[in-house]
Order: sequence, then C-alpha cells, then structure tokens
Amino acid sequence: MNPRSIHRAALLPVLAAALLSACSDRLPLDPSASPVSPRLTVTATNPFVTIDVGLTHSCGLTSGGQSWCWGRNAGGQLGDSTASSTLVPVATFQTGGPTFGSVITAGNSHSCSIDTSNAPWCWGYNGDGRIGDGTFVLRMAPSAVTGGLSLTTISAGGQHSCALDGSGQAYCWGSNAYGQIGDSTTAFAYGPTAVHQPVGVTFTQISAADKHTCALDGSTGQAYCWGYGGDGAMGHGSVIGKKVPTAVSQPGGVTFVQVVTEYNHSCGVTSGGQAYCWGLNSSSQLGDSTTTNRTTPVAVQQPGGLTFASLTTGSSDTCGLDGSGQAYCWGNNSNGQLGNGTTTATRVPTAVSQPGGVTFTQIGAGAVHTCALDSGGQTWCWGRNQYGQIGDGTSTQRTTPTAVSH
Repeated sequence: MNPRSIHRAALLPVLAAALLSACSDRLPLDPSASPVSPRLTVTATNPFVTIDVGLTHSCGLTSGGQSWCWGRNAGGQLGDSTASSTLVPVATFQTGGPTFGSVITAGNSHSCSIDTSNAPWCWGYNGDGRIGDGTFVLRMAPSAVTGGLSLTTISAGGQHSCALDGSGQAYCWGSNAYGQIGDSTTAFAYGPTAVHQPVGVTFTQISAADKHTCALDGSTGQAYCWGYGGDGAMGHGSVIGKKVPTAVSQPGGVTFVQVVTEYNHSCGVTSGGQAYCWGLNSSSQLGDSTTTNRTTPVAVQQPGGLTFASLTTGSSDTCGLDGSGQAYCWGNNSNGQLGNGTTTATRVPTAVSQPGGVTFTQIGAGAVHTCALDSGGQTWCWGRNQYGQIGDGTSTQRTTPTAVSH
C-alpha cells in the first residue's frame, strides 16, 4: 500500500444510486410482517468478508486480508498513516506488514486484527497501552502486539483490548482502572496479560466493552464478566465490580452460544434464539419493555416468535439478526441508529427497514451508528454521520440502511 496521496487516488467512487425507502413512523412488531421497502441491488466492487463498528468509526476486511476503515480518525484508528477523518473507506497502511486473516475489531479510538500467522496487530490511540506494543505511542498504522502470542480472536474495547489463544486462555491489555484486564489488579497493562480464569474454564468468545469485559465458556454456555460493575453490567446480581472473571447469574437452565457487551450493558443469546440482557437500561437497551436497570439477565421481549441468530450491543441500543438475515434493533434512536426510518426510541425489538432483497449476515453497533454486511459483501450503515462513519461520502445522518462506498 502506498502513501496517503495514492490512498486517496485509489478510493472507490461514491455510489450514485439513491437509496429509497418507504416506511411508516411505527413499524410492525410481528416479524412476519416486514416493513415494505423497494427492491434495491447494490454490488460492492470491493467486497468485505467481515466488518466491525467502533465508537465513531467502522472497519471492514476483504478476502485478501486488506483492512479498510472510515469515519473519525483523530487517534489514527483508521490506520491509513494519517489522523484525518474520511467519508468513505480508506485502506489501512499494511505495506511490508501483515496480511490479515478473518478478524477485525473496532473500539473507541483504536482498531485491531489478527494476521494469517495468528499474530495480533493494533493501531490508533495508545495513551493507556491499548495497542499492546509496550509503548504509549499513538500508532497511525498497524503495530505488532508484543508477547509473540498466537491468537484466534480479538476484541477492541473502550480503553483496552482482549484476545483469546487456541487453548481458550484470555489475554487483555490497556486501561485497568476498574479491573477490566482481569488479572486481579488495577494496574495498566502495556502488553498482553493473562486473565485469571476460574479453574477448568476455557473461553471461546470474548467481548471488551468500555470499562468491563465478558467472555463465554463454550463448553458449558456460561458467561463470565469482570471490571466495572455499575448499573449491573457484571450480571452477577449486584453493582459491585470484579477484578477477575465472575459467573453471570443466568436463569436456571439457560446457556448461551454468544455473549456481547458494550458500555454498561451486556447480552447473551441461547441456542434457541432467545436473547437475554443485563446492566444499564435507561434507553430500554435491554429490550424488556422497561427502563429499569437489571443486575441479572432478563429475557428480551421478542414479538411474534422472533428468534435471534446473533446479537450486537451499542452504547445505548442493541441489535440482532434473525435466521433469515433480517435485522432488529431496540433502545436509543436519537440519531436513527435503529434503522427504522425514525428517530423514535423503541423498548422492544423493531425491524430495520432493509432495502428489498437485502439480507444481512453480520451486524455491529457503535455509539450512535450501526452497520451490517449483506450476503454479497456489501456494507450498509445508518445513524449519526458526523465523522463519515456511515461511509457513503457524506456527513448526512441516515435513519435507514445506506450503502457504504466500497
């Protein structure tokens, strides 16, 4: 990859097709009655195989291992060797460096990926060591995480990062003011530090939030959280924080196949597609039709037999995908981040106004914007667009899915 001037010349042109939508102010809660939208076909000329959404930026990864990011870049989180925000995806600077595998993650103001040899790399703001390269130096391009670890997955949080190796051992680094590193201390870590896992517990998934972390023991379906406990984010029945992984108080017989977390709420989904959430609920992000904080998991009110295949959590909203690729969101909608054509908050899952014929395979929520990847590798985003995080070449807020220019 060449310097920034060539990056700009290589940027893909903004798609000219106008995105139409026809949706009412209140969408039907019955998932069998999807919102009516015109059929729209958009084909990505640079398809992504995976995406993730940070606080005010978004990233996607191609099958060839090239990372592309867009939106705010004040901390270098786009990785294009500058600190300039962009309205469309720009290639992460990987010349002479890594070819990424199948994982990319976006945090508050940093991003991370794992290369094809299973080595971790991060870039962006680094004042608290969240890049993990042993320094405090801001990195505007990928920097190798220290320690020589072979990792399978990685998650960029607010001010820290976490990852798993092939044995199910978790490692975290960065800010540890609330014990979110999980090593029983509150000392910042500037490189990967082993999480103190309970005896016999191996993790298969990990999710780093703003001030806490959650992970899943895939063999038992038990979720564990550690770090800041305010608002019930730990899910263990109190607002007391924990410095080591602590079991979430899951309802009797409930086991999870996925766990996700962001800011001060967390969610899990069962093999049967029932979602449970816990923690802060001031914007109804827990989906139980109330605004009451919950210190243990509460069932999301899923209308009409709706079941979820996957979930994502934003700062004050939550979204999920059903088995057909239809997205649903609930919670805060001040910037249209629920994607239903309005800015009205909802207390239970409400269908996203997807263009006709578009089915999503992945979804990610940020602070006040949301993105999803369709089955053809095209990314769609909606919500706040102050920094270009929608990626459509504008800074115009979008209340329905809008094609990213890639």
